[in-house]
Amino acid sequence: MGLLNHSVDGCGVTSHGDTNWRLHVPQNELAPTLREELIGLAHAAIAGRMGAPHHRSRYADTWAATVGGTAGFGIFIKLMEAPRGIVWLKRIAKGSRGAHIERITQALNDSGFSAPSVLLRATNHAGAELVITEQAEGDGPLRALARLAGPLARKRALLRGFGRELARFHRCGFVHGDLTPFNIFFIRGEPIRFALIDNERTRRISILMGQRPRLRNLVQLGRFALPHLSRTDRLRVLNGYAELKSPSARRVLTRRLAAMLDRRLKRDGGLAPVPAMRADPSESRRRERP
Repeated sequence: MGLLNHSVDGCGVTSHGDTNWRLHVPQNELAPTLREELIGLAHAAIAGRMGAPHHRSRYADTWAATVGGTAGFGIFIKLMEAPRGIVWLKRIAKGSRGAHIERITQALNDSGFSAPSVLLRATNHAGAELVITEQAEGDGPLRALARLAGPLARKRALLRGFGRELARFHRCGFVHGDLTPFNIFFIRGEPIRFALIDNERTRRISILMGQRPRLRNLVQLGRFALPHLSRTDRLRVLNGYAELKSPSARRVLTRRLAAMLDRRLKRDGGLAPVPAMRADPSESRRRERP
């Protein structure tokens, strides 16, 4: 498999079997050797030479790797299947998933949030796509809470701080497509910052769409049973989220969220357990590094 017509701006075509893939490397400060290393990993993923994936979902496989030699950094390689049926029609209307991830990630970073940058993306004529992003800084929530030493007040401050940051995220017009605990990373420091990953369905919405899409993010968070996280801890996240609201607005928010979460839990049969293979993405990520 070779790269054909690899042009100066980073676009090119790679041939694999009867399927042509078009590659795009966003304009950035990547060194030529790193650029070629990423292209080589894209080739390997497309050809099925990456081994068992770090995570497998219904429509995508994701691998973790390290690039850049001894002073390198971690990346995620996500290979998404071509959409079928009605999903294919929706994808025609919405355009490339990789291009959307690149745009929304840039918008998030421009707004002061932390999201892993897209380093390379590719698509073929059938609609399958590949995206390589940086790995997020920090720890997954399980590791972050388990390692949090010192007074209990630190844990409380961390949870309230995340609630405040999520509220700012929503005030800026963003809604995450899959705001599970596995897609949140805690970046150590003073103050602690947060990074959001898996932004394939993250989008900006109009204020005219109301609160329901934003409340859905809170429901996505609330439906998982996490170690080190009690019911009171969940309320601390909500209190941080509603900090700037009036008392009456807080009561309305709490009632609506409780009703939505109750419906979701009844449908799911209770709180969802943490899948063993995703107990802490940051732990698996560290094991991938040499």
